[in-house]
Amino acid sequence: MKVVIIGGDAAGMSAASQIKRLKPEYEVILFERGKYISYAACGIPYFVEGAVGDMDALVEVTPDEARDKRKVDLRLGHNVTAIDPHDHIVTVEKDGDRFSESFDRLIIATGARPATMGLEAGRYSNVFTMNDLYDAARIKDFITAHKPQSAAVIGGGYIGLEAVESFSEQGIKTTLVHRREDLHRAFEKEISDIIKKKLAEKGVTLCLGKSFSGLEQRGDKIGIVRDTDVIESDAVLLAIGVEPNSELAEAAGIILGAGRAIRVNEFMQTSIDTIYAAGDCATSRMVNFGIEVHAPLALKANKQGLLAGMHIAGEKEPFAGVMNASITKVFDLGVARTGLSFAQARDLGLEPEKVIVISRDRARYYPGSSPITSLVIVSRKDRRVLGAQLAGKIESVKRIDVYTTAIYNTMTIDQVFDLDLAYAPPFSPVYDPVLMAARVARKKI
Repeated sequence: MKVVIIGGDAAGMSAASQIKRLKPEYEVILFERGKYISYAACGIPYFVEGAVGDMDALVEVTPDEARDKRKVDLRLGHNVTAIDPHDHIVTVEKDGDRFSESFDRLIIATGARPATMGLEAGRYSNVFTMNDLYDAARIKDFITAHKPQSAAVIGGGYIGLEAVESFSEQGIKTTLVHRREDLHRAFEKEISDIIKKKLAEKGVTLCLGKSFSGLEQRGDKIGIVRDTDVIESDAVLLAIGVEPNSELAEAAGIILGAGRAIRVNEFMQTSIDTIYAAGDCATSRMVNFGIEVHAPLALKANKQGLLAGMHIAGEKEPFAGVMNASITKVFDLGVARTGLSFAQARDLGLEPEKVIVISRDRARYYPGSSPITSLVIVSRKDRRVLGAQLAGKIESVKRIDVYTTAIYNTMTIDQVFDLDLAYAPPFSPVYDPVLMAARVARKKI
C-alpha cells in the first residue's frame, strides 16, 4: 500500500505516524511545501509575547525525527499542485521542476489560511497575520528591529484577543478593531462584556461597531480605513478568521461542505473513498446535534489525522465529532466555551434558556478566592444542557470540561446537579460553580 499525504502539520503528521506504527510495511510519502512540520501554532501568540523564549520549542516533531524514528518519507519544499483521483496521481512541484507521484490512498491535510477579506496584506511590511511559524518569526523580527509604539489588531476572536495581549504585554499601545459592538459570535454577549471590561482595564483601546474598508500606507504607519475615520498605528495584525485550503480538493471534483471545508464522513473519507481529508481543511459535525461545521481546532486536527491513518491501516474507529470546546486567556482572565450558542440552539428549535450565575471558584474564605461567571444554556423541551461559557481566573475556567462531558452524554441539568464533585476549600466551594449554576438553572426552567 502506498499512501501519499499532502501537508505535514498536526493532521498530516498524525496520520503518517499512525500508519507507520500500525503498518510499518506501508510506503508513506508526506509532501510539505514549507520547511516546518508538526508545530504548536496555538503557542505562537506566547512566543511573540516572550512567554515562550525560543521558536524551536513550538516544534513537536522535527524532520529528522519524522524520517529516522517514524520512518516517514518526508519531502520538504514540495508543493502539490493537482490531484487526479481517477489515475491516482498527484502533481508535485519542487524548485521549478514538476513530477507526478502515484498513490493507493491519499490524505489531504492542507490546513487553513488567514482570512483577509480582500485586503492586500502582502503589500505592506508592517501588516501581519498570526497563522504559522513564518508569521511568528516575521512579527518577532519586526518588533525587535522597529520597536513599534502602537499596534492595531483587527478581529475579536481568539487569535485577535491573544494577539492583543501579546503586543500589550510588551508595552506596545494596542487597539482592538472589530466591526461588531460585541466580540466574536462564539461568545455570548454577557461573556463578551466581561472580556471587553478586562481589555479596557489593561489599557487596550476598543474601536468597535464600525466596519472597515481597507488599509493604506501613511508614511511609516498603516491606516485602517473605517466608515467615519482612519485608525493609524505602527503595525496591524489581521485576525479576521481562517479559511480552509480546499481549492486543491475542489479542483479534483471532491465535494466541499460547511465553510468550504472538505466534506468527510466519520472515517475522514471524502466523496472519493480512496481520498481522505483531515484537520483544518476538513469538516466535522457537532456531537449530538448533527450540525456540519468547519472547526479549525488543534485537538480535532490531531484526532482526525490519527483516525484517518487508522482507517487506511485497516482499523475502523469513527470520529465522534466536536463540541467546539475552546479556552483561552485574556491577560489574567480565563474564558472558555463549549456546545451550542444560544442562537444556534434557538435555530434548532431546542427552546433554549440562558442562565447566568456568578459564584466563587474557591471557598470564599480561602486566599485567592475569586468570582467566576457561569453561563449555561439549557433546553426547556427536555432540560438537556446545550452549551456553556465561563469567565474567571485562568485556572478556574477549565471546569468547561465538565460541561463538555455533560453535553456529550446528553445529560439534563438535573443530572449535572446530581454529580458528586470533589470539594476542598483550596479548589472550590462546597457547591462547585458547576453545581451552583445547575442549582439555579433547575429552578429557572
